[in-house]
Parts: sequence; structure tokens; C-alpha cells
Amino acid sequence: MLRTLSLLALVCALLFNSGTASAQSNYTTTDFFVPNGTLQLQVRKVVETTYSSRRKLPLLLVHGGTGATTSFDLDTDDTSFAKSLALGGFTVYMMNIRGWERSTAPAYNLTDTALVAGSCIEAASDIDAVVNYLLQGNPKGKINLFGWAAGGHWAAYYTTLHNDKVANLIVLNSLYGVKAPWMFNESFADPTDSTKFNSSIPAYRQSNEQAVINIWKTGITDADTTIKADSAIIKAFAKSAVSFNEEHLLKTPGGFRKESFYMANGRKYWDAKDITVPTLIIRGDRDFWSRPVDAEAFYNELVSVPNKKKVTIANGGHFVFLDTQGNGRRKLLIAINNFVKKGL
Repeated sequence: MLRTLSLLALVCALLFNSGTASAQSNYTTTDFFVPNGTLQLQVRKVVETTYSSRRKLPLLLVHGGTGATTSFDLDTDDTSFAKSLALGGFTVYMMNIRGWERSTAPAYNLTDTALVAGSCIEAASDIDAVVNYLLQGNPKGKINLFGWAAGGHWAAYYTTLHNDKVANLIVLNSLYGVKAPWMFNESFADPTDSTKFNSSIPAYRQSNEQAVINIWKTGITDADTTIKADSAIIKAFAKSAVSFNEEHLLKTPGGFRKESFYMANGRKYWDAKDITVPTLIIRGDRDFWSRPVDAEAFYNELVSVPNKKKVTIANGGHFVFLDTQGNGRRKLLIAINNFVKKGL
């Protein structure tokens, strides 16, 4: 009996310690800029410092249609995806592609209807500048690379060019070059030719705070119970997204929309067969941007990788990394940790 009570006390102590470890964790956040020619690319580094003796793996996060700090380091209700990853033993870096948040942009000719502002070529150049900066003094070093939505497109394209610098590639809710129905086909297409992108769509998107909230509503279904459109998280997200200029507008280069339109209609800007590093493909089954066929085709065409895995997160939406009330973010973190650290 005494032995049973002692064992019970030990279990309770362990549960208490594991439960309070996260609450007592401390983080160091560092903001800096990395040059790429005349551009300055905004980077944020997040490190968990309570368990400083842990071996920390470098992980670079690349955003989608909203900037990196808004998406991955939201400072409300314990929603920072970056801190969750840091607690799991990563040194987390998040970067903004040119024109997002505080990253500068070139002087685009916005009257040019053929312009792809913030193309995958430009994005890959920006990623390479940041990766080279992070790997300074470590010529054989590699980075774990995570891309969400358009960021998955950019990260995968970058990897096809620089497999030697990537340890593992992780792609979340991203398109692949498969011709299949897409919810944005009609809104992005030229009214006179459905096979072409509507050139009248501005090269720079400008959205106010309410429009950002409406983006969330696009991806929330009646069946969703974990993230509501009027929640504090979404309001904080929208407020952060429009906080980087005096006009209080989310201003983003629109090239990713043009490339995404063509990808969703079968064009390939890169080929999965050219990726030679371990690759993890994750999709929330309620994502409004990617489609099941994207994950399937991407996975099947990864013929040159030593390890690959495809994960579908049940009830996971476009912003699954901010799902703190359900199990979405937890499942996402487990998938990343198991793949990068254990190859599972």
C-alpha cells in the first residue's frame, strides 16, 4: 500500500513539473535585418532559455499571405507558434520576404501588367540571403525549412535550388502544380479568359483590419469549434497584420496570388523530383487554400528524397498553427518534432 502511495505521489510530482515547465519557460526574442543587395529583410529569432543545455536545431519559418511575426509570433493568449517550437528544442527564425511587414521592397513598376511582384524567384533569393547569414561560419551547416501556404511554394522552390543547405523541408497547406478545382479560380481569373490571371488585380494588395478578419471567415466552416471569427486571437491577428505602416493597412506584394492561380491550374514552377532532402507535407483537411490533390501529387512525385511523409490534420484549417483550443497546433508540433528529430 505504501509503495502504491509513493508511486502515486511520484506520478503527481512528474505531472505537476511537466505542467508548469511550459508556464515557467523564458524566451529571448531578437529582431534584426539581413541584407540582400539593396533590400533589408526582417528576421526574428526566438530561443527558449530555461532549458539552455538542450541541443537546439535551427528552424526557419517562411510565411504565406500574411507576414512572419503576425503569423508565427502573435503575442496574445499563448498563441505564438514560434515559442511552441522553441519550447520543443528549436532555435526558431522567422523571416519576411521582400515587401512583407518591415522587409523592404524594390521599386516595382506597378503599371506593368506582366509584373509578378514577389515572385518565387525573388522569394528564393531572399530565403538564400537569410540562410547564408544564419549559416555563417558553418560552411557545411544546414537549416530546417518550414513554409506555410505561399511560403511552402517558395520554400520548396528554394530547396530544389539549394538541397545542400536544407536539412529537412516541411510544407504546410501549400499548392502544387495540379490542375483541379480551386475556390479562387473565378475571383482570380480574367473575366474574358478563364485560363489567364486577371491583370487588373493590383500588384500590391491592400487590406484593412476588417478585411483581414474576413480572410479568417473564408476558412472557417460551420463545423469548426476551435477558432471563431470573433475570437480574441483573430482580432489580435488582424490588428498585428495592419500595424506596419501609418495607413494601418496590410500591404503585400501580389505576385503569390498570380503564381498560385497558375499552379492551381496545372503550371509547375518547380518539380518535386528535384528535391533530395527529407520532406514532410502537412495539410489541414479544412484548409481553404490547398487541396487534397496537391498533397497527394507532391508526395507521390518526391522520388529522390531519402525520407518523406504526408500528414493530414483532422479539422485543421488554414491557420492551424494558431489553433490553441483544439488539437490542431498540438498535432502540427508533434508531426514536425517526430519528423525532424526522429525521422518518423
